[in-house]
Amino acid sequence: MSDSTPPVLHLDQVVKEYPGNPPLRILHGIDLTIEAGELVAIVGPSGSGKSTILALIGSLDRPTSGSLTFEGRDLAGLSEPEIAALRAHRIGFVFQQFFLLPGLTCVENVATGLLYTGVSPSRRRTLAAEALHTVGLGHRLTHHPHQLSGGEQQRVAIARALVGRPALLLADEPTGALDSASGTAVVDLLRGLNRDGTTVVVITHDRDLAASFPRRIGIQDGRIAFDETTPAAHHHLTRESTP
Repeated sequence: MSDSTPPVLHLDQVVKEYPGNPPLRILHGIDLTIEAGELVAIVGPSGSGKSTILALIGSLDRPTSGSLTFEGRDLAGLSEPEIAALRAHRIGFVFQQFFLLPGLTCVENVATGLLYTGVSPSRRRTLAAEALHTVGLGHRLTHHPHQLSGGEQQRVAIARALVGRPALLLADEPTGALDSASGTAVVDLLRGLNRDGTTVVVITHDRDLAASFPRRIGIQDGRIAFDETTPAAHHHLTRESTP
């Protein structure tokens, strides 16, 4: 990455409050930078503020104060349609629940990730099939969600998030609804996508999972408690082998 390339995300003294008397402050001046190509775990207990950070960095919400830039663009200066376009083209989301439409096939579900990008229906289907091949489900194109295991459904959800080739993939508790083997397979898939150049941020309460990532950011009571990086030689740890 050249020195002139802006970070994917930069948060400068970000505060998030919700109305009340007094206002409820969830985030207390967060400073955070995530560079292109990073693989990051944001870890914290329930109520720590990590879900609020997810909403902000995914442009689903706006900070009360402070600045948040995405690829060098200050989100405060963007209109709602511009924010929506940013989400459609540059950010992919994966959640603990898969949110697949039961009446659609796998390829149709993945193609919905391109609905707001202006891509033609035939091209959407082609790209969806390619994304399913990428996650190892090229043999499941015409299957429906109920015909898949939980791990396969999560891979379909990841394919849907990836189909638009986003700059950033946000995964919120992506292994939370899966058994250990399926969860490990999903984490390995996220690692592979990161090796291929996708910036991946995983939100989790699972400290063992977070410990296996090259960078861990701990959130506690709306503040960053720690920000740690492991040398690249140690990135091979799996969920089972994490100390």
